Amino acid sequence: MTSLKLFILFITITMMHNHGIIYRTGSKRPAHRPRELMEDRIKPKPANMLGTWRISGVSTTEQGVVQPDGRPLRQYESGDKHNMLISFFPDSTFTRVGTAGEYTAGKWDFDSVAHTIFLTSNRKTEEIGVFFSYADNGMRLVNFEFSPNESVSLIEYGHKLMRFQEDPYFGKNNWWRIKPAKSENEVQIRARLLNYLAHTASILSSAQIREQNYISMEFSQGIVKLYNVGVGVVKKDKIPATWLGSFYSVEEAHKAYDMFEDYLFTAKHKKYQSGNWVRDDHHILVDIHNGMKRK
Repeated sequence: MTSLKLFILFITITMMHNHGIIYRTGSKRPAHRPRELMEDRIKPKPANMLGTWRISGVSTTEQGVVQPDGRPLRQYESGDKHNMLISFFPDSTFTRVGTAGEYTAGKWDFDSVAHTIFLTSNRKTEEIGVFFSYADNGMRLVNFEFSPNESVSLIEYGHKLMRFQEDPYFGKNNWWRIKPAKSENEVQIRARLLNYLAHTASILSSAQIREQNYISMEFSQGIVKLYNVGVGVVKKDKIPATWLGSFYSVEEAHKAYDMFEDYLFTAKHKKYQSGNWVRDDHHILVDIHNGMKRK
């Protein structure tokens, strides 16, 4: 590799690191699991649904369209076109989060005999066939069979947390995403902002618990800017549209932005230098959240 390519690679990694994309935990390889445990983890049962899954692809079969060999033509689209997370929790709740601001919360149930899952939200229930397997990288896959002609594959994104209420995608940590039906006062706007800050902090804390080697904010884009080490705010003209859309109006979103920016620049902040930027940024965010809550 030439010196120029090495330099570009170094700059790219540095930028990704500083913006909260790469998180090294010591590159500890997962322990080899016994065969019995591997097989048990892909059995169709409720416990194996728990955790967070990311859409990896959508497969459809066109009715009446066949290949030269006579087999039905099956089309596959990668998950890049369907950026979505779905999380299942032990209290029978689930959430769906998309990168375009989509958010759904509901209840789920599992039929261990029929190998189907029931998803209920917005007064509608879907029964979906379920099939587990492993991807080439060792991560678990779950296939949702909506019909013989349509299926969605999801790859394991984050294993279940023992204290599942602290999962970043658990319902109570995401009500900031739900656009209010009417204008909110300052107290309500601040509460919405605080819920967003707590959610962002939980992304960092769960990454440590899960020993992830990456941090991604693509499903939680907002005004917080992460550094190595430090917490800042994005420029006002760079606020993500999805974050603006979670408030009743752009004006009310800007009020929340001003509250956060004002606290960042006027409050006293404790310094953290543990050598782990994710841990330090989590502590900083928690301090900011608690400080703004008391204000």
